[in-house]
Amino acid sequence: MGKKVILISIAMLLIISVSFIMAMSVGTAGATWMDTFHIIANKLFGLYDGQTKEVMVKIIWDLRFPRALLAIAVGGGLAIAGAAMQAITQNVLAEPYILGVSSGASAMVTGVYFFAASLVYVGYVIPAFAFAGAMLSMMMVYKIGMNGRNNSRLVLAGMTVTVILNAVSQFFISMMDNNSAIRSVTMWMMGSLAGARWNNVLIPCLGSFIGFVYLLTNARAYNAMSLGDETAISLGVDARKVKKRTIIAVSFLTGIIVSAAGLVGFVGFIIPHIIRSLVGSDHRKTLPMCFVGGGIFLLWMDILARTIMAPQELAIGIFTAFCGGPFFAWLLYRNNGGKV
Repeated sequence: MGKKVILISIAMLLIISVSFIMAMSVGTAGATWMDTFHIIANKLFGLYDGQTKEVMVKIIWDLRFPRALLAIAVGGGLAIAGAAMQAITQNVLAEPYILGVSSGASAMVTGVYFFAASLVYVGYVIPAFAFAGAMLSMMMVYKIGMNGRNNSRLVLAGMTVTVILNAVSQFFISMMDNNSAIRSVTMWMMGSLAGARWNNVLIPCLGSFIGFVYLLTNARAYNAMSLGDETAISLGVDARKVKKRTIIAVSFLTGIIVSAAGLVGFVGFIIPHIIRSLVGSDHRKTLPMCFVGGGIFLLWMDILARTIMAPQELAIGIFTAFCGGPFFAWLLYRNNGGKV
């Protein structure tokens, strides 16, 4: 590992540490960095007991700490999912949101809200249905878009499936007669970390970690597949098997994330491009850095969502779309040789 990669890795770890503390300190409650430090030190190590008010402890430890953890799990998970999908499809535009994986999970979850709202509060129901929806949509996109050698069809297939599944989600929402449920589902579909609590943050964090470990074990295969399926096969990589297993892993990861945070788009598109421009395309380096980079990105998107119109909170998906839309347009423009 070169000196440049080591320095970038250290810098990113420092940035995510500072961002994590910022995410817990910034807000309308008036908490300071020292309040946050005292509370964390007390909860983790038993130090500085009684230094802060009880209400501040509840805000920082019970609300903001799990929310910051969820931001890292969601941002990191989506970033590595995007990097893996771009590797197996050899398409720089591939990512869970663009390819309809997130929309599939969303359609299935809104279906649960519509047909059996009482099941929403059963711990494993939403993640299970979100995974099923993500898996189904990914299979549809892959079947439609991967016929032939033109991988650009995959993005068109993803957009087509996304439109259809978003229409399904909107249909379920329009048929609901509970205004509270409609507001909850609508906010969830726009992306939100507001529901993060200690009793529900374990599943997305664990799922994101498992997905990261599995995708990292395939890093060498992704390096080979980035050069083309024929090259990968000649190097002893079973490209077909790796693609199928990666699709299942990405569907699992996306389903877990969507069930916890709703539709958060473009993270898996933006972060892999930035990381590759910094450290190259070796997935043994890019996947860990994508996870950290995705966590940093979503921590700051959440800070903006909570503070830009405080005390009102905006959907985090709005800010990721604000970043992702122009980035997507710029990449298309660049790949077209700068021609309109």
